[in-house]
Formats: sequence, C-alpha cells, structure tokens
Amino acid sequence: MKRLIAIATAIAAIATAAPAWAAKVFTLDNVTLQGGGTLTGSFTTDDALTSLLSVNITASSGTFGPGVFSTFTYDNAALADWVSLPTQGFRISTSGYAKQLRLDFFPLTAGGANILNTSYEYQNTGGPRAVTGGRVVLDVPSAVPEPATWAMMIMGFGLAGAALRSHGRKVAFAAA
Repeated sequence: MKRLIAIATAIAAIATAAPAWAAKVFTLDNVTLQGGGTLTGSFTTDDALTSLLSVNITASSGTFGPGVFSTFTYDNAALADWVSLPTQGFRISTSGYAKQLRLDFFPLTAGGANILNTSYEYQNTGGPRAVTGGRVVLDVPSAVPEPATWAMMIMGFGLAGAALRSHGRKVAFAAA
C-alpha cells in the first residue's frame, strides 16, 4: 500500500511540475539616434515573444536640426498603442502623442534582433529622430532551477531514502 501511495505521489509531482513559462527580457545594445542621441534600457515580452509585458527605455537629450529633445523614460507598457510582436515591433505613445517611441524588428527572435531604421523617437518639442543603429539582445539569466525542478528533486531524494529505509528494515527483520 505504501508503495502505491509513493507511486501516486510521484506521478502527481511529475504532472504538476510542468515547466514555468518565463518572460524574456531584451536589453538595448548600442542603440543610436540621429543627432548623437541614444536609447538605453530594456523591455520584457512573454515567452512566445507576442506580448509586451514591461518597458524601461530612456531616450537621451540632445538636438537634431532645429529640434530640442529632453531626456525621457518610456516606462509604461500600458501605453503601447501598437504591438506586432515578434514580426514587426511596438510603439509607445504618451497622452496626446506628445512623445512616442517606436522600435521595429524583422523579426524579434529569442536571440534578439537588429533595430530597423524605420524606428524612431518623437517629441513634440523636437520632432522625430530616427534610430541609426543598434540591436536588442536577450538577457540570459543565471542557471537557477525552477521551483518545480527543486520539488521533483527533493521528492526523488525522499522517495529514494524511504525505499532504502524500508529495504533496510526488511533485511534487519529477516536476519532476526
């Protein structure tokens, strides 16, 4: 009976230990804007690369032509008014379209992507300034097992210990 309970417990643990879907964090790498500006920061997508979950991208201040650009941080993914991932990109627009950031890729992959020159940052005080180069790269987290993996490992050690303990009792009983 104990063996049946142990087997049922192991099956339940394996069934519930499906891998967790992890969000993917992409970091901007050497992204430049017209007039010497830069974009720095990161954004997060779901595991399938189809939804924008969060964004924290800062456009540097500067001048381009007659326009003056202030430093601005795009940090609210809820302001994304156009998202077409992974095939095209996304755009974040502030209220009244006073500031916009559009990043285009073709396509965004789990390894990252080049940012296309159709990407831009717009501020109503300066107008548009195009992205002139750069990439996004996937941040690879350190290799830490998922909680389900830890649970399965602990249960496996427990079951192996219980089996050895049970086996030891039978041997001791048979010898007496």
